[in-house]
Amino acid sequence: MTPRSDPDKLYVRRMGQDPSHQTREFGSLHAIRRLVEIYRDTMYQCYFPFLPEKDLSARWDNGVPDADCPSYMLLMAICAVSSQTATLNAVFDHSLLEGLVLPASDTYFDEAVSKIPVRIAQSQDLDYLRSFGLLALYSLRCGNHSDLHRYLGLYHGLVAQHGFQDESCWPSDISVSDVDDRRRLFWCVYRLEIHSACVLGHMVRMPESQVSVLYPRITPSMDPEAQAWTAGWDYITDLFRLLEYAIFSLRGCKNRNAVLAVLCDRPAPTTLHDSLSLLKAGKPRILSTDSAFQSNRCKYMAVQISCTETLVNIMALLYCQAPAQEVMELAERFLEEVTGAPLIMFKVASSQIVHQLLGVGHMLCNVSRYYNSQYRSEAKRLIVFLGDLVKNLEHDIPSAAEAAERLLRLAEAT
Repeated sequence: MTPRSDPDKLYVRRMGQDPSHQTREFGSLHAIRRLVEIYRDTMYQCYFPFLPEKDLSARWDNGVPDADCPSYMLLMAICAVSSQTATLNAVFDHSLLEGLVLPASDTYFDEAVSKIPVRIAQSQDLDYLRSFGLLALYSLRCGNHSDLHRYLGLYHGLVAQHGFQDESCWPSDISVSDVDDRRRLFWCVYRLEIHSACVLGHMVRMPESQVSVLYPRITPSMDPEAQAWTAGWDYITDLFRLLEYAIFSLRGCKNRNAVLAVLCDRPAPTTLHDSLSLLKAGKPRILSTDSAFQSNRCKYMAVQISCTETLVNIMALLYCQAPAQEVMELAERFLEEVTGAPLIMFKVASSQIVHQLLGVGHMLCNVSRYYNSQYRSEAKRLIVFLGDLVKNLEHDIPSAAEAAERLLRLAEAT
């Protein structure tokens, strides 16, 4: 890094250049700190808390780390995701955007990517895993599926190398809070991959049957709102684990050797639906619909729980070949609920909510073929409604325009 006349400007050398060559400006140190705050306000609170909140509060307060440190790559990855978020005005606290002038988000992304070493030493520095998770998230939100798989692949390579999927392989001398930070990081990337596997149709690289990692603890020292958020985050993770089994059940291999097939039989038709019912029945009371917690992250979590429950429920109904009318009624109740959510919830969710709505549309199209297609007109009506809902988001979520067109084409084909 080479300081110039303005001490608050951050300049970083291009990879392979010496300090005398032209530098690239990444914005002021103040702007970078603001981007970290934007991540804390949105992605950390609502979807992907890849690193502990105390790090977001203090780690980079004294400046930007050396460009060769994993911490620097992580900072650039956070800035890429947050700059993308800022461009969409997808923040709860709009004061974070006041007077903020930023380079394009891919400037930060490219800088983070340029710092990935050709070979990663025998290091258990979690910043590598966090960076790869954030770069995969950025790629998914951009619709760049090639990069998504590249960074998920790098993440899983390190997980396999260090046994990160098994707590017994973790260092024995780390603190209780460090253990919980590792747990949350692991399940963050798991949820990201299950989401992308569900909407993109790719394989699940780390099935939960191979995982021996617990959830972050809820401790008495937490305030009640933090306890509610943690309980909700853990509950949604349970839903994603059930979603993995729904994916497996609907896509299971149909040409497996008979000798091996008995070892990996799919569950009985009603098992998924029964498991979801048990999971919902055991939902922590602190997550009840009349909860007094009105923080942005708790209100957002309520919407996220509803969306994920519905997605799992529809897939479970499809697997057990439930009556088409039951699927239609569930989808209609879901749409009534989701249309009542404020716009900021959609903006913060971004492509994730668009993916889920598109997935519901495809499942409605599939179920419309049941019972001699007698529910085709009902399915078409709901898919058109979905298409209109998503189209109304096209000025706020870049992926919405294409998704709306796909939904409307799907309605025409139904």
